[in-house]
Amino acid sequence: MLNSHPPFVCVENHRVVGWTPDDPFVLGKRTKTRVFPEKRALDQIGGADAAHALYDDEAVGTRLVERSIEWLCKHRGGPFFLYLATTQIHHSFTPAPRFRGSSQCGIYGDFVHEMDWMVGEIMNTLKGLNLEENTLVVLTSDNGGMFNGGGQDAWRAGHRLNGPLLGFKFGAWEGGHRVPFIVRWPGRVPAGSTSNALISHIDLMATLAALVRQPLGESEGPDSYNLLSAWIDSRPDRGRESLVLAVLRLTHLAIRHGKWVYIGARGSGGFRGRKGNRYERGGPGALLLTGEVNSGIEEGRLKAGAPPGQLYDLESDHRGSTCIIGILSGSKR
Repeated sequence: MLNSHPPFVCVENHRVVGWTPDDPFVLGKRTKTRVFPEKRALDQIGGADAAHALYDDEAVGTRLVERSIEWLCKHRGGPFFLYLATTQIHHSFTPAPRFRGSSQCGIYGDFVHEMDWMVGEIMNTLKGLNLEENTLVVLTSDNGGMFNGGGQDAWRAGHRLNGPLLGFKFGAWEGGHRVPFIVRWPGRVPAGSTSNALISHIDLMATLAALVRQPLGESEGPDSYNLLSAWIDSRPDRGRESLVLAVLRLTHLAIRHGKWVYIGARGSGGFRGRKGNRYERGGPGALLLTGEVNSGIEEGRLKAGAPPGQLYDLESDHRGSTCIIGILSGSKR
């Protein structure tokens, strides 16, 4: 399910829960659903009223946890793979009522608290089933935090969505795509260890296939690398050497190689909304609020002499403050 755009329904075993042939979906009709800030395109897909009525935005997290726990209990006796893709903390931010006001960072922070609770419930279940020491757990995110209305409110309250990294979701700057990747595997991954190895989510396929000794054909995950050794050994040379990132605007294709990242255009390549924009704020305009520094940006806009591309040394400048190819601006080579 997706909690930001219609249809706002639940899907189980490839079927929409509560859907019936005499109550079809209707394109271009307003959906019957609760309205929350940053819940989008409500006039895009309507109909299926019974199915929509079963979708409770504030209960999604609890429902996913309950079904996950049921599934774990059912499969406790053998090998299992649980993929829990939460709507936390994607917009719209709709934490369960018991989490509202639990943080000091507004509704965004409350939704983070609910996600933390969800992870805790899964871990407590594994412990209760005596599976805690024999289960590999991976926790990660699909992209950096988004600087929409809720994200801006959280920033004003002191929360840094992407830590010290420059940029936000959809963009090529580090804050748009460098995300936490936590692996818990007792007896294999040393507790408390960290790694600077370069990895990508697409490497999960080859890595997990290697873990269960499942050969992959030539057409199966051709861009996926087995990085099992990077999980077990924290040495950075166990990871990838390079990675290509395609963000919202393909003009901003980014290439990471070792400590270097090159972005083939100016700005972030993500949202470009400026002051007052509650949904698509990002790129240079976001710096008006964040106060972050980038050598190609001034007063929330691209500098007139900003270079046509960007090159950063992430070892010395992981925040993305200084683009070091300004000298090439205007070069014909």
